[in-house]
Amino acid sequence: MNLELHAEANAESEGSRIDKFLKDFLGDEISRASIQHWIDSGWVQDGSGKIISKSSYKVSPGEEFRISVPPKPPMNLTPVKMDIEVLKETPQYLIIRKPAGIASHSGPGDRSTTLINGLLYKFKELSSIGGEARPGIVHRLDKPTEGLMIVAKNDSAHAKLSELFRRRNITKKYLAWVQGSLPEGEGTIDKPIGRHPVERLKMTVTTKGRPSITHYQVLQTAVSKNGRKFSLIEADLETGRTHQIRVHLQSLRSPVVGDLLYSRNAQLFENYGLLLLSYWLEFTDPFSGEEVQIVLPIPERFKNFENNLENF
Repeated sequence: MNLELHAEANAESEGSRIDKFLKDFLGDEISRASIQHWIDSGWVQDGSGKIISKSSYKVSPGEEFRISVPPKPPMNLTPVKMDIEVLKETPQYLIIRKPAGIASHSGPGDRSTTLINGLLYKFKELSSIGGEARPGIVHRLDKPTEGLMIVAKNDSAHAKLSELFRRRNITKKYLAWVQGSLPEGEGTIDKPIGRHPVERLKMTVTTKGRPSITHYQVLQTAVSKNGRKFSLIEADLETGRTHQIRVHLQSLRSPVVGDLLYSRNAQLFENYGLLLLSYWLEFTDPFSGEEVQIVLPIPERFKNFENNLENF
């Protein structure tokens, strides 16, 4: 059964955007982002039944609105046998290697198999702080990104590990092959990132976005027979926004090789996948005081691309 909500604008609301009006009317339990999603989905109507399709719609005193929100689809939390490489395990947490091509957790209405399904099969005890849909997930990697992830076994571990991330006491480094050459041998990209206004699956550099900082160092450059330039870089994130490395590099016209979302010619490199690897984790274990450092070797697909890049 749909969730039915009703709201009526008063004189104080005159001229307000409908998303702001509904946020004020419904209170703190409903986020403005959720309301904007309702509007984008066509779930908000005026008193005559006309769908309000834009968040910028201005309300007038006396107007009535009806919101009919479909129930959330059931989440896919079925344990699934999955080959998950565990690089370190303690009573409090795991460090695993997430394969490329599998999402860290489900999105809204997504019933596909994710890393969560494999974790639930292999490990019976996972933290619950991240919510029902994200047991154990302290931080995430994009679906096409391969590499190191920390998974919390219990809520105490989740809280302490999250605090390490918040205080930037965990060093995470990435390797990426990118198209083109970056402005300098090393540098910092300091550009705010937010949701793309039209293509909702994308993020973009925008003045309305959240502060986002990526440091990079060029490790290697190469040129193909056709004159295409490529660079192997190491990236270190000062912030952790969705798609941050991919968006920042695309903003410099140097998208990650194989990035189907942010590169126009990604199909040229489809045999290699997204050449972005979370390869380095370093931190002080908050329980034992042990210095933890894990570094992944360069995957074969990275090496295969390097061996064949002169042909592009």
